[in-house]
Amino acid sequence: MLKKLTTLFFVSCALAFASVPAGAQMSDDAVIAYVKDGMATGKSQKDMAKELAARGVTQAQAERIKAKYEEEQASQTEAARVAGVQERQRRVNDGALSTDAGDIDAVSMEIANPGAKSVFGRNIFTTGGLTFAPSANLPTPVNYVLGPGDEVIIDIWGTNQATIRQTISPDGTINIPDIGMINLNGMTIKEADAFMKRKLGQIYSVDGEDAKSEIKLTLGNIRTIQVNMMGEVANPGTYYLSSLSNIYHALHRAGGVSRLGTLRDIQLIRKGKVIAHVDIYDFIRDGKMTDIILEEGDIINVPTYNIIVDIAGNVKRPMSYELKEGETLADLVDYAAGFTGDAYTKNVRMIRKNGSEYQIFTIDEPEYAGFRLVDGDAVAVGAMLDRFENRIEIKGAVYRPGTYQLGDGISTVAQLIAKAEGLKGDAFTNRALITRERDQRTVRSRSSI
Repeated sequence: MLKKLTTLFFVSCALAFASVPAGAQMSDDAVIAYVKDGMATGKSQKDMAKELAARGVTQAQAERIKAKYEEEQASQTEAARVAGVQERQRRVNDGALSTDAGDIDAVSMEIANPGAKSVFGRNIFTTGGLTFAPSANLPTPVNYVLGPGDEVIIDIWGTNQATIRQTISPDGTINIPDIGMINLNGMTIKEADAFMKRKLGQIYSVDGEDAKSEIKLTLGNIRTIQVNMMGEVANPGTYYLSSLSNIYHALHRAGGVSRLGTLRDIQLIRKGKVIAHVDIYDFIRDGKMTDIILEEGDIINVPTYNIIVDIAGNVKRPMSYELKEGETLADLVDYAAGFTGDAYTKNVRMIRKNGSEYQIFTIDEPEYAGFRLVDGDAVAVGAMLDRFENRIEIKGAVYRPGTYQLGDGISTVAQLIAKAEGLKGDAFTNRALITRERDQRTVRSRSSI
């Protein structure tokens, strides 16, 4: 209220100063103090304006004081707000959370709202440096399945030399001179190579010890396949991809997983059956990729996520993570790259939404591996205490003052002095002052002779 009244005084009365003769100049601090005292005693703004003008306060000074006063008040308000945020963060890190409504309101946006933070791994398909596009310069995988539109190259060398280049027709065949139509549709490269050796063996000597020619089938230009992207992807629809593409390239082309999509159970459906379940975390964390090559008509389905939880505080990578059903707090800490060096690891705090209100759990270290998490859980890992459990310090007339380890040969004053290389020549040896901190963090000093 005093702030509002003081500001109102300088706004409403500034023009009054111009018409009153000026006397001796007052300092800015003196003017503010005068206004506060006058308002506290019930003086009217008009009377205060006349008295200040009589003491030399001008309109320019009044406006300057008003601007300065409002700036100081704004700075104090901002400082208080920042201090409040920092205090809440400290309480989160220390695990000092209570279950009262005020605390829940203050921290709910910070630690109890996993959707507010980015989910680990969700941006992998939107980064510009990782496209998962297949390389055209790599050897064709032997398990590549041939289909209409693929070009096959058949090289013959030895006594007979020839190169046959044929594109598989829509009905799955190629036409070989002197042999006729050969169906290669659905064969792998390995199967097609062996099949062509048998067929061309009808006109070339390619078998037995007296074989005079060799035959090799390779892949030339590759076809384009049609793949359908369904479910929770950024841009669902039909995509035309290289026939060497895998599920990761298809997800990249579709813009990645949406805000509701899962990264832990992406389904590859072929001919009406789910033939693969892909966990993107396996690739991100361990470099394991599903090596299944996509085929014409494949469907990639991204269901909605099941569990997303948040971990904050003293872990190496605090953020939100998607978990599978049955994964535990230990798994979450592992996904967060483990505790930091200054983390308090004996227990952690967790906030859970039970449908009607918040619950808080204190989970002890032996329970980490068995404590299962549910969607919306928010874990806070505190910091270790900023104090020592075995530190003693020596000051004064010794050669090496400083801090030392209590125990391990130092349990008396004489041993501590010896560790500090002894007393200096000007030391007063009749008395030493010992200051000790008690369990209640109070300090007691006493003299030792």
